[in-house]
Amino acid sequence: MSPSEKSWPLASLLGCVLAAGGADAATPRPSLVNTRIATPFGANGHASSIDGRLFIGNVGEDHATTTTTWRARVFKPEAVTYDAEGKPGFGAAFSPGKTTQVRNGENALALCFPNPAQPYTLASGVAVYQPYLFDSMMFNGPNRFRRRTMEARISQPFTTQAEVAAFTTGALETLTTVTGAGLFGIEPTMTSDGRLLLYQGGPQNDGAIDRIMYSYNPTPCAATGWSTPRPLSMMYNDTTSGVKRYPLAWKRLKAATGEDFGDTLTGDIVRGAYPWVDHEGRNVLFMAVGFSGAAGGRREAVSLVGADTGWTAHHVDGSINTDRQDLAHLFYSGPMWNFEQERSPKQNFPPGASNETRYLPVTKTHDVLSLFGSNTSDYNEVDLGELSHPFQVLTLPMNELVTRAGTYDLTRTPDTSGHFYTGTLVGTASISPGNAVTQSTTGSLWEPHGKGKALTLPGGGALRVGLADASSTVPGVGAAVRGFSVQLALRPDATVNQGCGGNPYRYLLAKPGALDLIYEANGAVNMSFVINGTRVRMGFSQALPKGKWTHLAYTWDGVSGEFGEYINGVKTSRALPTAPGTFKLGTGDLFVGAGPNLDTQACPANGEGSFQGAIDEVRFFSQARSNRSICLTTLGADCKDAAIQEEPTGLQFVMNQQHPDCNGIAALGTEACAVSMHRVCAQRGADDALASATNFYETLQQVVGNRPPISLLGVPASATATTVNVACAPIQHESLAVTYEELARRHAECADERASQSTACSAAIHRWCNSLGWTTGQLFEMTSRPWVGCFNSGLVQDVPRQQLGTASATDVTSGASRLEVSAWCQARGYGAGVVQELGSGSVAQVHCFQPAVTRSWKFTP
Repeated sequence: MSPSEKSWPLASLLGCVLAAGGADAATPRPSLVNTRIATPFGANGHASSIDGRLFIGNVGEDHATTTTTWRARVFKPEAVTYDAEGKPGFGAAFSPGKTTQVRNGENALALCFPNPAQPYTLASGVAVYQPYLFDSMMFNGPNRFRRRTMEARISQPFTTQAEVAAFTTGALETLTTVTGAGLFGIEPTMTSDGRLLLYQGGPQNDGAIDRIMYSYNPTPCAATGWSTPRPLSMMYNDTTSGVKRYPLAWKRLKAATGEDFGDTLTGDIVRGAYPWVDHEGRNVLFMAVGFSGAAGGRREAVSLVGADTGWTAHHVDGSINTDRQDLAHLFYSGPMWNFEQERSPKQNFPPGASNETRYLPVTKTHDVLSLFGSNTSDYNEVDLGELSHPFQVLTLPMNELVTRAGTYDLTRTPDTSGHFYTGTLVGTASISPGNAVTQSTTGSLWEPHGKGKALTLPGGGALRVGLADASSTVPGVGAAVRGFSVQLALRPDATVNQGCGGNPYRYLLAKPGALDLIYEANGAVNMSFVINGTRVRMGFSQALPKGKWTHLAYTWDGVSGEFGEYINGVKTSRALPTAPGTFKLGTGDLFVGAGPNLDTQACPANGEGSFQGAIDEVRFFSQARSNRSICLTTLGADCKDAAIQEEPTGLQFVMNQQHPDCNGIAALGTEACAVSMHRVCAQRGADDALASATNFYETLQQVVGNRPPISLLGVPASATATTVNVACAPIQHESLAVTYEELARRHAECADERASQSTACSAAIHRWCNSLGWTTGQLFEMTSRPWVGCFNSGLVQDVPRQQLGTASATDVTSGASRLEVSAWCQARGYGAGVVQELGSGSVAQVHCFQPAVTRSWKFTP
């Protein structure tokens, strides 16, 4: 049965229930990535505990006596409030706290927990935190790192009345390296395992600063035995096995333009200050550019680099960088995922606590960092969700470029797709100095708006992007594709075309021979693609408001020829042409905000003029995106209800259109195919579940609620050379994100995504799902962390691997073995199966289940 034949149950049933408000009554979740929120927490430097509930900051310095006053405060998520739009408030979320004084201290510290799985102990109703406190001797000193014991006792923990009852520190010890040398620098930060120390220092370990450095110790939180410090950009060529387990070390670090950072002590190593490393050593946040204010120092351009930025320095576009030189940004830290709404209560601190009504982050995409600033007394959210999207062709955030040398380049804007198609400003175009231009006109979080800085166009200017592809292999550039999507946000000036005669149409996008997007004289837009050498025009859209932001998206399915037009995340109902075939941008210049001739007329009577207004977040993809994906990235639009009722096009159910590497039987054992099977099941599962549900309301809640929708994971049931039959998980299951840190506690070898399809991770996931009351588990997605579906199987049996088949006898993780396992289960009356554990000898623990639905999909178009 084709997807279109199944569209009526979901659209009609959801429409009725959603209109009645019966299934979506929870607090709304707006995007906060462009909203900086004030907090009562302030300090000159701080650190937070692994569970995110204890903050320690410097609230006083006496340089004459070299005395620092540290204040410990409790962060109480139970006291976070939400207004009618879903925006959080932190007025009562931080306790007053208790202070202690230390000598010869600096204004920054790191907390190191010997047992990160248990950051506190409970004794007589008091939560006792006993980490080590790392800092350095800064006052007239050599910037030498030390550690000391500390204890913070929290009364009435995990309540709105929680408070620090006592805060004390112990004796100092200086840190030394494996050679017995001291360790010199400032502003320490540590991974949660207590083994990787990052800080601001110098390559000669002499107390100099302005570079991001690291040191590793196989013994957590130790005072001795630290490795000789090296620049962050040299992690990738460090042969130490312990260092190699951190994703930061997997690839060479690059600047925003694709230039390599140096791999020697004297090279172009990462310049930065005030680093914060996330718990698993995936990414480090740091300040990349000097501050022009009186405070000086490298205190601007909050940036991120690591595995989730493609190992490329990413100058964050959003609330955390409100203005280019507005205030000195210093210290930030985050609780990682500990307060997210979707987290299983068994994952929480304390175990069994629910984050259902008090949660952070608020922004609902795959992976959003919650970041608290102490010197800036603010809270910000940074979305990592699509920085590593495999189908990105071009992604222009329209903020200023930060160079490898750590300066602003106001003549260019970065491409964060990984292709490094850096944009160059021409004519009168500029990047806005602040985020005010991208805010909604009313200040509402539920009015469409932009993100961070924007391309501002008074007329006679544009952004020029040179597309190059010497080998003609980049999908969508030199290599033809069967699907494509364009997204952007625009805000026409209120006076654009005012008083103009003739037909003063203007270019928003122009790539000769490939595509163009025109802002028409009447305020509508008109998108065109060149398909098979012929220009196909979409025709006039509805008129867009002037002086306000609108999000536009266009998708093209090259198999069916179907186009989609989306305004503010909702598909328009107007008829569009069809044009099956292939498409590519080709090499050469793409222009944003004008055509190639850069017309400077205020009123281009004969058209082909330059746009007047602002453009933001221009993104091209080499696939036909689903309405769900478009809605997730449409800031300020209330589009979820409409998006989940919109049927994807046929091309979106092709396996390599969900992940490009899922292209045949051999790939069925890879993470790429796990992702692809999950996505076809997620897009199709809602229809099938609602059509057959006996517990309709509960099933509908799972479809539209804050948890991922039902039938998320998929398993190969059978396959031919061209197609795979995907068995989607049972309707009743639980889909959750975990971290590899959590999974490694179940099986030590399930340490990161390199092992995601290994038997070690199958075992770890199985054991983790068992702890939640389910028999079976499967990884179905990998973003900044693994996403796991837990469900119940009907048959669990230990089976000799040879009995499963010849492929299983060799490797149960291969695609061929996975098909053998499902065939074994089918012979026993089940739809599909998976291997969870390997027993002694050559035995595999097989779990057979009845899927919600099994459907056949092509590997390639």
